[in-house]
Amino acid sequence: MSKATEQNDKLKRAIIISAVLHIILFAVLIWSSFDEHIEASAGGGGGSAIDAVMVDPGAVVQQYNRQQDQQASARRAEEERKKLQQQQAEELQQKQAAEQERLKQLEKERLAAQEQQKQAEEAAKLAQQQQQQAEEAAKAAADAKKKAEAEAAKAAADAKKKAEAEAAKAAADAKKKAEAEAVKAAA
Repeated sequence: MSKATEQNDKLKRAIIISAVLHIILFAVLIWSSFDEHIEASAGGGGGSAIDAVMVDPGAVVQQYNRQQDQQASARRAEEERKKLQQQQAEELQQKQAAEQERLKQLEKERLAAQEQQKQAEEAAKLAQQQQQQAEEAAKAAADAKKKAEAEAAKAAADAKKKAEAEAAKAAADAKKKAEAEAVKAAA
């Protein structure tokens, strides 16, 4: 509260000082207006004064020529500005066309690279398939070879067993026959 009261006191003091200064200013202005004497102009106090302006035709022509020159300069400057603006617009258009062409070329290159990558992937896939087929064929050949070797070994073992059996049978028959003949000869 004391701060607000202090501010109000300062405000009141400032308003009072301002009012006093305004009163003093008005008093000085009124006082100075009483001291000033207005004298009649042009040849004493009785007649009326006429203000006249002398016109110099040369100055008028010079001013007209200056205005014409300024207008011509302004027109030239405007034409130059328009020409420059048009040139800048054309340059901007050319730059935009070049940029668009560059972007189109980049898109073509990107599509070509994508197509090339696709072809490379397909070639790799095909090579992988061919390799897989070759591996399968090699495996089948190895299996067939193993089977053939097993069958050949079995056939050889069977033939050997059969030959041994036949040889044993023939030997047994021959032995029997020899024994029979020996018995026959002995009798």
